[in-house]
Amino acid sequence: MVFEELYDRYFRRIYNYVRYRVLARDAADDIVSAVFEKVLDRFDDFDQARPVEPWLFAIARNTLNDHYRRGKVRGALSTSGFEEVLPSGESVERAAEAREENARLLAALAVLSEAERELIAMRYALDMSGREMAEQTGLSESNVGVTLFRALGKLRARLGPEEI
Repeated sequence: MVFEELYDRYFRRIYNYVRYRVLARDAADDIVSAVFEKVLDRFDDFDQARPVEPWLFAIARNTLNDHYRRGKVRGALSTSGFEEVLPSGESVERAAEAREENARLLAALAVLSEAERELIAMRYALDMSGREMAEQTGLSESNVGVTLFRALGKLRARLGPEEI
């Protein structure tokens, strides 16, 4: 696989994973850019016989951890810049509802711990199994399951059971 194929295939998943963890669009853009810069720098050294996903997501997770260690994203959550591009023909009313739903979800995610947001991102943005999440985080499968269950419970309490 060449770098361009890897980028095309994994960009959306990496971006979604980062957005679940960071929440701010500008910061997410910067982090995703840094992830793919690191991937490009190390691409020639990567053993093509190994699976690419664990390597790629480890780089993404480490880049996020570095970002938080440097303290670049701390403080209040702003929901500005989270509006999504609407498909043509969608009503203004539906657009307003979608923005409201996004704002509610982001506010609910903001009350979760960093570890909980990471597991939510891995499960729903990356579609990882419990075993894969355990391997990536170093937690046991049961710990991943319990933490994910509790995090979803917190989200249900904030958003209502029909929203999750």
